[in-house]
Amino acid sequence: MADKGAMYWLALIGGIIGIIEAIIGFIFGNWLGIIGPILALIISLVILFATLKPDAPIPFSGLVILILGILLLIFGSFLGGILVIVAGIIGLVKKE
Repeated sequence: MADKGAMYWLALIGGIIGIIEAIIGFIFGNWLGIIGPILALIISLVILFATLKPDAPIPFSGLVILILGILLLIFGSFLGGILVIVAGIIGLVKKE
């Protein structure tokens, strides 16, 4: 259960940091690069929704969290993406 807790907390903190980085991207970004922060914000909200309401519309599994973390990393939220990727790897490795 401790491993599931680490996955939960890392995904939750990564989603929150992803939202903060997306807002910073809106503030300091140019108008041509606005798509990245919008997608990072949407992906971060999906991660938070999957974390706070597990198995409702989006399953809270290691593979789903890993894929969302990779997408978050691609679209500009580096620290949040890395935390979510680590959470996904923990979920995949510790699957019993």
